Amino acid sequence: MKLLTVSIAAYHVEDYLRETLDSFLIPEVTDQLEVLIVNDGSGEGVNEIAREYEANYPDVFRLIDKENGGHGSGINCGIQNALGRYMKVVDADDWVDPEALDHLIAALKNCRDDVLVSGFYWRFDNGSGEESSFPKKAEIPEPFSGVKYGISYEFDGIADQIYMKMHGITWRTEILRQMPLSIDEHCYYVDAEYILYPIPWVKTVSFIPDFVYQYRIGREGQSVSPEKMIRNKENYDRVMESLLSFYRLYQGGTLTGKDGKKLPCSQEKLQYLENGIARVAAGRVKILLSLPAGKEVKHALVQFEDELLRDYPEIYHANRNKAVKLLRVSRYGLYRAAVWALGRSRRKF
Repeated sequence: MKLLTVSIAAYHVEDYLRETLDSFLIPEVTDQLEVLIVNDGSGEGVNEIAREYEANYPDVFRLIDKENGGHGSGINCGIQNALGRYMKVVDADDWVDPEALDHLIAALKNCRDDVLVSGFYWRFDNGSGEESSFPKKAEIPEPFSGVKYGISYEFDGIADQIYMKMHGITWRTEILRQMPLSIDEHCYYVDAEYILYPIPWVKTVSFIPDFVYQYRIGREGQSVSPEKMIRNKENYDRVMESLLSFYRLYQGGTLTGKDGKKLPCSQEKLQYLENGIARVAAGRVKILLSLPAGKEVKHALVQFEDELLRDYPEIYHANRNKAVKLLRVSRYGLYRAAVWALGRSRRKF
């Protein structure tokens, strides 16, 4: 068994894959590290690169060639095939900081927690082609005020102080295999499922100060680009409904793991899920604000908000997004101003 499995779902990323894989070539940790290259039906370009690394570093890299199923399918495949005691997901156009990854693996050697959280940087692709020169920004400079690194926390004791993002998470693999729900396939925006579905099984969490993950921002065609989010808003709705269904199961005390055991509903974890799904709901509002302003779009926005308040008041009131708060306080009178402000911020970026 390896200590850490890194799962990389690769789909037509030949221009980035070598740089991504090179970032894992750390001689000191190769005996502890497994990197799965999951070719998600993108043909021989990815396979050729993956086979090269598999041949040169057979103890580290492993190619899995599968039919196209989307990012969620790649994650599910990684969970099924991982040999590591812990698992991390890395996108094929991103990379890791080798020194920080070394520190992560060192921390995992003595770790018995269900999840270990590290930092990550947004790396703004300025077109230079030199990843080391990409401007960087920490979205979350520290997990919470007063955090002590390297110690084990009871998750319920700090659940109201943290929100774990996908790029910072390293799960204990067995936690992922307990989830009764698979990540949605043939669908964008499944990150929220990956970071929220395991929560009911989490008992303990620890943190390290290192910024392991380097998340590329600004690449043309990214699923998080405004244009692509608008085109794929149905996918966003699908993820939202999956999360709400999951929330209903846990809230109702009927969530059952693959071991057949029902999980008691922890109030702290329930509120954590409410906060997480509220973030997804705010993203849904943002997509509607990205559309050209009009009566029909405003009606859809108000209807979405009304239904959320009616059916899931705890999630509605868990919102922390300032723009959504202002819209609600104004009873959506600031709708057109919000559309203009969002468009202006994107043009400036």
